[in-house]
Amino acid sequence: MADVLNIGTSALLSLQRAISTTGHNIANVNTEGFSRQRVEFAALEPQLSGAGFVGSGVTIAAITRSYDQYLAGDVLDRTSSAAGAATLGDLSGRVDDILANPDTGLGPVLDEFFGALQDVANNPGSLPERQVLLGQAEVLADRFQYLNDRFAGLDQESNIRIDNSVREINAFAAGIAELNDRIVSETVRSGGQQPNDLLDARDQLLNRLSEVIGVTTVDQGDGAVNVLVGNGQALVVGNSVTELETFTDPFDVTRLNVGIAGLAAQTDIGRFLSGGELGAVLDFRGDVLDGARSDLGLIATGLAATFNDQQALGLDLNGNFGGDFFRALEPTVTQSTSNTGTGSVAAVITDPTNLTGDEYRLSFDGANYTLTNTTTNVSTTGPGPAFSIDGVDITVSGAPAAGDDFLIAPVAQGANLFDVAISDPRAFAAASPLRSSTSLANAGSGQLENLAVSDVANLPLAGNIVLTFNPDALGAGVPGFDVSGIAGGPIAYDPATDGNGVEVTLGDINFTLTGIPQDGDSFSIENNVDGSGDNRNALALASLQTERTLNGGTASYQDAYASLLADVAVSTRQAKSAASTEGALLDQSRAALNSAQGVNLDEEAANLIRYQQAYQAAAQVIAVADEVFQTLLNATRRR
Repeated sequence: MADVLNIGTSALLSLQRAISTTGHNIANVNTEGFSRQRVEFAALEPQLSGAGFVGSGVTIAAITRSYDQYLAGDVLDRTSSAAGAATLGDLSGRVDDILANPDTGLGPVLDEFFGALQDVANNPGSLPERQVLLGQAEVLADRFQYLNDRFAGLDQESNIRIDNSVREINAFAAGIAELNDRIVSETVRSGGQQPNDLLDARDQLLNRLSEVIGVTTVDQGDGAVNVLVGNGQALVVGNSVTELETFTDPFDVTRLNVGIAGLAAQTDIGRFLSGGELGAVLDFRGDVLDGARSDLGLIATGLAATFNDQQALGLDLNGNFGGDFFRALEPTVTQSTSNTGTGSVAAVITDPTNLTGDEYRLSFDGANYTLTNTTTNVSTTGPGPAFSIDGVDITVSGAPAAGDDFLIAPVAQGANLFDVAISDPRAFAAASPLRSSTSLANAGSGQLENLAVSDVANLPLAGNIVLTFNPDALGAGVPGFDVSGIAGGPIAYDPATDGNGVEVTLGDINFTLTGIPQDGDSFSIENNVDGSGDNRNALALASLQTERTLNGGTASYQDAYASLLADVAVSTRQAKSAASTEGALLDQSRAALNSAQGVNLDEEAANLIRYQQAYQAAAQVIAVADEVFQTLLNATRRR
């Protein structure tokens, strides 16, 4: 009877645990991250009898949780991707809104500035139009600075997000390491049975960590998991944590980088981190925001330089050559905070049309310098101390030490420092410094047109320049123009073949000869004295609006801004599309994981009824055993 009683008792105890486990599942049906647990029954070792082996009851082999490693890993990946895409879409969209909004963008004020410039060209001697032009120039400068301030604000917000993300990563990593330690300890203490609820808690922390940064998990085999980030950097190994930290960029005190805490030398690992909110902020700052700031700085620097260059070729209302209309902008040079030498670097813009918006890092190894484009990673090595690249001349002076680094940013401060350099409307140089005239005695149809200068260093002229047509200027039967007043003549010109126009350069003076002159016809080039009504330089300045003066002569100011708008808009659309896609994929992954691991109340109710009926049957077995035992005692009792 003892065997039957033991069988019934083992059944009762096992079923009690099964009912408790079912109740635990039902109680946690709404608990986020809870994995359904189930009882694994196992028959006790049978006993040998004369008739063979007789069963001895049941026991609980294990209480396991429903877990699918593939689906759980997919949720981690999708969580990281969805969080990153959503963050990138939000931040990129804010840049897009700033640039594309007519009330805050650059396009409308550029149009208004050049519209005011055209008004001056239409009436070059009028002071009111000139005053309006200066006002529009101030509006343009304010818009550049406003956009720069907004971008600087986003840069600072990125710093805050990066710092908060690093703090969260370290906190989650510490929690995972602590749970690893507890899980291993409980597994050992229980003889190999893993604590299911602790495993769920760790999975929840892993999910929250994946929202902040992309992670890879590796099962250690003893119940602990190792967590890797970036290109394999260990964040959690067992119960040990490698913390991340933020530190100030050695070339920019306003920017935070991400490194590994505790190292002797701080190294930026941001380029290796991806996924989650931190990866998205780093991508946004490095690609979208920095790109937009560089492009805006390129437009500001190129506009100021090319406009000033043309302004310098004209005369103002006072008869003086034009000075800088906009503040002259120069490259920003920063030395690394870790430099130990006394070297310094100077940079000057020599050709604004060749500026690219890229930045350059100059490194010294003790013997040679290496100049690297930080965008393309193309580098040049040489003894220095002078380099010329993309319209910028770079010169090193002093005594740099081996390992010293310098960052040259030709246009980084362009938008921030863009400003109007003149306040007197009379100082705007609308007139050309030279003018031409045609002799009244000319009998032919020849014309001297498109008179312009490329440099004013040799102006004003000491005397008039006269071009006189001579059928034998270059020899018998070889026609051209004799030239007096400047070196460079005679000028070959054959009316039979050159009548449609020939471009001529005399020193720094350029013009076009057209038509069919007659022998003795002449043209004069002279200083433009009292040329208040002359608008030729104003027209040349107005033509800069559409002239391709940026990016190696491939883009105008408006083209460059339109390209900036397009780049940001494409990045925004891609990020928002990815966010929508990744969000849908994450929902599918979570649904699949919940189907495999979540609590189904119908299933649990059925199990509860099944266990209840089995429990009642086991209790009946014990009752029968007791009744049989009592009957046996009564039969053998002495009367």
